[in-house]
Amino acid sequence: MSIVALCSVACSDDDNLPTVADITGNYEGYTLASCAYFQNTCTANEKIVVSENSDGTAMVTFSSASWGEFTIANAQMSENGGVYTLTGNGSTQMGMGGNTSSYECSYTAVISSKDNAQMQFSVAAVMGGLTLDFKTGEAPSDLLLAGTYKGYTDADCAYFQDRYTNDESLKITANGDGTISIKFESASWGTFDVAKATITKNGDEYSITGEGSVAMGMGETTINYDFTMSGTSNAAKDNFSIAFNVPAVMGGLTVTLLPGSAPSGEE
Repeated sequence: MSIVALCSVACSDDDNLPTVADITGNYEGYTLASCAYFQNTCTANEKIVVSENSDGTAMVTFSSASWGEFTIANAQMSENGGVYTLTGNGSTQMGMGGNTSSYECSYTAVISSKDNAQMQFSVAAVMGGLTLDFKTGEAPSDLLLAGTYKGYTDADCAYFQDRYTNDESLKITANGDGTISIKFESASWGTFDVAKATITKNGDEYSITGEGSVAMGMGETTINYDFTMSGTSNAAKDNFSIAFNVPAVMGGLTVTLLPGSAPSGEE
């Protein structure tokens, strides 16, 4: 009877040992990409899948529209105090357009729960060493919207409407405190600087508001004018409208940056 009891306890202990099955499933969040050429490029709505292999290791798959297909076939798991660690090596298919190449990558993960996990993919042979840091949860708005926005401007005032200019762009930079700075340099309209703009998320759209001053004038003579700025953008930054309103110029001048090219026949 003693032997039976000991066997029962041992079997019970084995049943309670942590396994990959404890952490299998879908992990949803965002990535921050860094390499020799840029830092913390943010991509929202990413998903990583962890599944269990028959030998007790983990299969990790990550399909990203921005960064490619990652597969870690046999990640090793350890557990300490309810926190799971995965490590392994695998490969990724990355490229431009229809041309892709295979690269080796390494993988590490620290998983506390489905809603609290961090994972990293490192690809040494891409862009001087590409690192993708995945975190569960919603992407920080300031990091998500940071980047360069290219398109055309539509200028309107009391004296004219729909004056278009192609090949315009502005840059948004995260300040590190949840706000963003904006710099819009236009050969036609001057240089607009917003030191600290705020972001509000409304469903799948982000609203931006701020203010600053712009130097405008003719030739070498310029005058600084106050302006307000308002805009919207989606997470992909391919559908946006960012407007700068200068009340004291030409009866109220508004210059709006929009994606794409100006309507045909106008510039």
